[in-house]
Formats: sequence, structure tokens, C-alpha cells
Amino acid sequence: MRDVYLHALFSPNAIAVVGSFDSAGATARVILSNLEGWGYQGRIVAVNWTGQPPSQDLQEMEGVDLAVVCLAPELVLDALEMIADKGVKAVIVTSAGFREIGGRGYYLEESIIHLAERRNLTLLGPNCLGVASWDDRLNASLISRLPGQGNIAFFSPSGSMCNAILDWAASEEIGFSKFASLGNRAVIDEASMLQFLAEDPQTHVIIGYLEGMNNGRRFARISQTITREKPVIMLQAGMTEHGQKAISSHVGALTGSERAYQTALKQAGIIQVDNLSTLFDLARMFGTQPLPKGPNLAIVTNSGGAGILAADGMAGTSLNLPRLGRETIARLSEILPRHAQTCNPVDIGMEATPVQYAQAVEDVLKDRQIHMALVVIAPGLGVDLPAIVRELVALPKIDGQAIAVCLIGQEGVLEEKRFLQSHGLPCYSNPKAALGSLEAMIRYAQWKTKSYPVEVCYRRDKAKAERFLQDCLEVGKTELFGFEVQPLLMAYELQFPRTELARTSKSAVKIAKRLACSVALKIASPHIEYKSDVGGVEVNLQTSEEVRHGFVQLTSRVQRLRSEAFLSGCLVQEMILGKPTEVCIRVQRDPKFGPLIRFGLSGSQAEIFQDYSLRLAPLSLEDASGMMRELKVFSLLKRERGRDALDLRALEDVLLTVSQMTLDFPEIYALEFDPVLVTSRGAWVAGARMSLFPQYE
Repeated sequence: MRDVYLHALFSPNAIAVVGSFDSAGATARVILSNLEGWGYQGRIVAVNWTGQPPSQDLQEMEGVDLAVVCLAPELVLDALEMIADKGVKAVIVTSAGFREIGGRGYYLEESIIHLAERRNLTLLGPNCLGVASWDDRLNASLISRLPGQGNIAFFSPSGSMCNAILDWAASEEIGFSKFASLGNRAVIDEASMLQFLAEDPQTHVIIGYLEGMNNGRRFARISQTITREKPVIMLQAGMTEHGQKAISSHVGALTGSERAYQTALKQAGIIQVDNLSTLFDLARMFGTQPLPKGPNLAIVTNSGGAGILAADGMAGTSLNLPRLGRETIARLSEILPRHAQTCNPVDIGMEATPVQYAQAVEDVLKDRQIHMALVVIAPGLGVDLPAIVRELVALPKIDGQAIAVCLIGQEGVLEEKRFLQSHGLPCYSNPKAALGSLEAMIRYAQWKTKSYPVEVCYRRDKAKAERFLQDCLEVGKTELFGFEVQPLLMAYELQFPRTELARTSKSAVKIAKRLACSVALKIASPHIEYKSDVGGVEVNLQTSEEVRHGFVQLTSRVQRLRSEAFLSGCLVQEMILGKPTEVCIRVQRDPKFGPLIRFGLSGSQAEIFQDYSLRLAPLSLEDASGMMRELKVFSLLKRERGRDALDLRALEDVLLTVSQMTLDFPEIYALEFDPVLVTSRGAWVAGARMSLFPQYE
């Protein structure tokens, strides 16, 4: 493992800064100044490398466990070899000019990756700003202005975003525990950093900026465990085609699709945000408040209008506004002014004293029905804001009870807002932002209570499936349709209606007689995705004459509507008894995250209404059942009058088997089971399509 010495990045016993110190603005000099300015307690070795390797300075590196390399890119490889010879465990490379510029830079970065592998070096960068650890009084970075100490850790591959977020955090008085600029992520990437921060006792909340990802599947797998211990909040970029192109030119990274990204983060329990303001709103809330034990909210305000706005803002959230208990209402009636409204929202009025503000909040939080409180204060004549906020921060903390404050206004309430935040009470400028943060807390609390996903491996004849796929690739058959996929279905013990291809009406009649049951005819064409859209299906054909007539009508109708399409004939398929529900399972292999599985209803209507669910393989039992629960139309179909209860366990089996199949064989690029017929007796794959690409050693 090349990230085994990650602790040396943040808690080194001795540091070497390698670079030129000749000019005042030299990178190495800035690093050295920041180390000394922060009062780093370990030994610092300055290695002045201006041309040839400084042998005398290098001799002083015995016992150094972290080196910061600030050299021209063509000198970095030799420097790393010499540094590794001295027993250094971790290296930060601030130099630019590697993968992000392409060409020779790409091969230079590949060389340092191989060196890190060979010499077991933990390497951060290149093209990065460095790291900081507040508890260790370490600022081994190019950033001089950093926020104060706190319990939030932050990492980002983008240097400019590092500067922006750290500067914003300093102005917002948000404290950090660790900071890392990942740069090009040649060795240490998001997954490595996340794993390290999960075990850091000074870190309670992890935030990050994501753009592209070197190992998306590893990141998602590690995150799924870490998010059950600590909240992980990510600001993600590159979710559009233009953004992905920009990332490629920025840090030389390939990106996955938007849907794969969002699915991976959701499946891993990561809280996703799309702007800096929300990132800090959530970081502040998670960093200062306990997770609420339930969704019930009390609103305490001095303005009826502000209370109504806050109540309206709860629409579409999982937050509740319950009625307060009789005892709580009685206490509020005793302590508040005569005209105060003691229902929820609690309107204490403009004439309430600072002590009454705090007492009202404390009383509603003691109510057995309440799990959190939102205090909304509008400035006005006679409202003593400084005294009110002092009383609020003095409130005793109640386990499992979160408090958020909203001060309506901007410049006029700036000092009070800073005072609240410096004393651990998150403060917002509008109720909507505060409610969004509380909603995120509830969703995360619910995520933590979920049981760990249990992956299921179904019986299959993997050797048989491997021979079938290899035979297809050897003859250059990379697109398979319908009954051609049956050998793979059989190897994975998936049920399918007996199906054969008929090229003439005469052969269709013979096949129907051999099947000895009611049959369906389906047009066979690689160019027609939705057969029903062109009238390409005839069902419940029982006699030979019906089959013959159906074949002629079907082929002539489709040929007329889609004259450009190549028709192979018709598939003759046994009818599944009952009233089946038709669903579609599709898999597309994402370059970063692997198989992305999509589940929805079959046919063009599913595309129109965009009602589908997504998960990344491997699927767990909970993932499979969750995909079905998320489908709104599917839940309605289950309750349709006259329809028997569907065999959902059989459908789960198909989803889990598809997950296993695509993980077993990376050569399966795309897979579609459409339709899958689900009845009360099981699930059958009635249509299939598969795309392969060869795997090269």
C-alpha cells in the first residue's frame, strides 16, 4: 500500500523542504515560512536544490519522515530517488507540469507513480498546495491564511478551490482539524484521504470538493463504511459534459457519468451539495449540533410572518411541525407576554425580553414530542439582539436536541451572527437554509440506523458463462439479441420463456406446435428498441392459422413503418400465464464506477415519465428491494385491481443476479433485460440485449 504512511503527512517528526530558496517568492521559501510561522515543533531541514543535488544538505535528512518537494518537474524523479534512499516515508510534490499538461508531463507522472510503488512512498500531489494539521501546529502548505482550529477536515484536488474554501471558512469562523490539497492524485486520492480522516480523533466532520475520480469504485466502497461513523459532505463538480472536459484539462483525470457519480455518492451515504454556501451551512450544523433523534421541529420566533415563512419552508422535507404538549403550552403561557402565541410555531412577540427568548427555546426542547428547534429572530424596535444571542448561547445543551438560529438581515446582524457561530450555534440568514441543514441532519441520522448491506452471491456456472462469452468474442460477435443471450441466462439459472427464431411463417407454425402452448410473436430486429411502438408484438396466438397470419401481418406492418430496419424474422415465444407486469433492467458500465444498474417499467412510457431507480454493482438485498420501492408507478401496479400479488422475491433475484453477472465479466459493456415478466409465480426474462468488448491483458 502506497498510502500506508499517511500519518507522516500530518504528524511528521521531522520535515525536509527541498527546492530553491534564492528568491523571496520561491515556493520552497513560502513553505518554510509557513512551517516556522505556525510554530511547528519538529526538526526542519532546508535542502537548497538549485542545480546539482546538494549532497551536504541531503546528508542532514536522516530521520526525516516527510519531504516537501518544490522543484522543476524534470528534477522531481531524481529527487524522489535520493529522498527514498534517506528513508523518508511520505512526500508532498507541489510542482506543476505533469499529467495536467499532457504529453511529456503525463509520462513524468507515470514515472513517479512507479517509483512510489517500487520504493513504498506515500506521495501527495503533484501539482498540489500541501497539507495542514491544526493539532500538530503544522502548515506544510502554500497557503498562509488559514481558518482557526475546529473539528472539520477538508480535502480537494483543486488548488484554487482550496484557497477559496479556506478563505471563506476563515471569514465564517469555521474551524478545521486537517486540510489536504490532493493535486493530480497520482498516489494519494480521495479514497485514501477519506480512510485516514475516518480514524482521525480530531475530525468529526469530513468535507471535500470532488472533480473526477481516479478510483470511483474504491471511493464508494470505503465511503459506505465511513459515513456510518462520520458525516461526509461533498461539493461535486464536473456533472455536465462541459464540466467533464474542463476537469480532464485541469488535472488530467477521466470522469464518470453524472448519473454514476450521484448514484455512487447516494449509495455510500455521502451528503451531496452543489454550492459553497450549502457546503458551509451543513459543515457548521454537523460540526456543532448533535444528531436529532427524530424529525419533529419547534419554531420559536418574534415575528408571525417569519414563523409562517419558516413553516412554509418545511414543505417537501421530512420535518414535522407537531402540536406542543399541554404542559409545554402551560409553561409558555406563564413566562411569555400576554399576547404571545403558544402553539407551534411559537410567536413570542417583539416585546419579549432576552431571558424570555431563551426560556421559550429551553421549554419547547424539553417537550417529549420535539427533537430540534429553529429560532427565527427579526430585528425591530426594542429588540435587544446582543442580549438575546448571549442568552441563547448560555442555554444548556440537551442530548439529541439540535438548535439552529436564523437572524433576518445582513449587515445589521453581522456581529451577532459571528458571536453565535463562534459559540457553537449555527446561524443562517433565511429560514430555508436552516431547514435544509436540519433536513440533512435527519436524513443522515436515518442513514446511520440502516443495517449494513449484505451482498448476495447466487449460484451460477461461471465456467460455462465464460466459455460462451469467449466464443462470442473469438468470432467477433459483440452484439447479441434475444434468444442469442439464452446460454448466459441458463448459466446463471435465470428463467426465460422458451423462445426460437422463425424466419418464415411456416417455421413459426412449426415452432408453435413444438412449444405446445399459446405463443407470442415479436419482431426480431437489432434496429428496433421498443417493439410495441411499431406494433411489433402479437400475443396469445393459439392456432396454427393465427400464428401464420400473425407472422405475415407483423412483418409487413413493421416493414412499412420502419423500412430502414433489418428484419431477421419473428421470435416465437411461449406465453407466460397470468397478468404479468413488464419491467426493464439495464446495465451500463461506467468507466470510473463500474456497472450502473437501472430498474424501471418496460416500454416507451417509462422513458417519458423518467420513473426509474439507479444503483451501482454490487447490489445488496437492501439495494434490490430499495430499487423497487423507489418506483412510484411500480407501487401503484402492485395494488391494481384484479392483479395478483407480484413475486417480488423473484424480481430481487433477477436484479441481484444481473449485478453478479456484470461483476463477474468486465467484457459485458451493456446489458438489457426488457421485458422481464413478473407474476405471482416468478419472473422471466422475455427479452435481452447485450454488448461486449474484448478484455486485453
